[in-house]
Amino acid sequence: MPSASTTAPDQPGFSYAPGDIVAGKYALEELLGTGGMGAVFRARNTTIDMPVAIKLIRTDLDREVLTGRLLQEARAAAKLAHPAIVRVFDVGKTALGDPFIVMELLQGESLATVLEREVRLSSARAVQLLLPIADALSVAHAKGLVHRDVKPDNVFIVNDEEGQLQPKLVDFGIVKTEQTSGDSQLTQIGAVIGSPDYMSPEQARGLDRIDHRSDVWSFAIVLYETIAGETPFQSANYNALMRLIVETDAPSLRERSLADGELSAI
Repeated sequence: MPSASTTAPDQPGFSYAPGDIVAGKYALEELLGTGGMGAVFRARNTTIDMPVAIKLIRTDLDREVLTGRLLQEARAAAKLAHPAIVRVFDVGKTALGDPFIVMELLQGESLATVLEREVRLSSARAVQLLLPIADALSVAHAKGLVHRDVKPDNVFIVNDEEGQLQPKLVDFGIVKTEQTSGDSQLTQIGAVIGSPDYMSPEQARGLDRIDHRSDVWSFAIVLYETIAGETPFQSANYNALMRLIVETDAPSLRERSLADGELSAI
């Protein structure tokens, strides 16, 4: 897991710290990570004595909108019973009225952390780690759900009790159905839906109606980066990056002598 802390997040509008009890049964133990919306803690369900992860939201954000977003994440994950998708156990509000979501506690590290350390992986290892994520996305797409933010930070490599590696896709907070357009209020909370380097051309164009093909694109970018050590489109300027994604082809992995023709074509 990310570096843990026993102190409260240094964020405006955040009212929770280790030692607090949430919803009468979730004892906060360690701060695992923070983001623009709030923080994730290691916690313990004191009723059944089980370790869990709990995502808590900043108190200065729009509670109504974020409650909807967390419910959306919980319902999406609940529909997707798959070993490569993080399990959601509970969702609710704290005594202060702030929304929270309770998930399985993952022991391991993100693919982003792996790549920071190792830069790139062999083709065989990359495919081995990412095939379960491809299968998880296939299950989501079959149910009409689009993740919209597939990236190394959202691929978590779990060490299970038997010492095996189990990749898991996390953060369904901006998931949507293919039949509905994006929610403008939810979009405003996150400002940009998706991470720039992994955006599909339709996302880069600012189109609202995107489908499962956008996830396929983002997944392919993650696979490319895992093998090459960098994403295929490089620019320090956001607008220039969007233009590259829309207008240019990625240099093939085969041209870079990093993969055979079949894998490069994927």
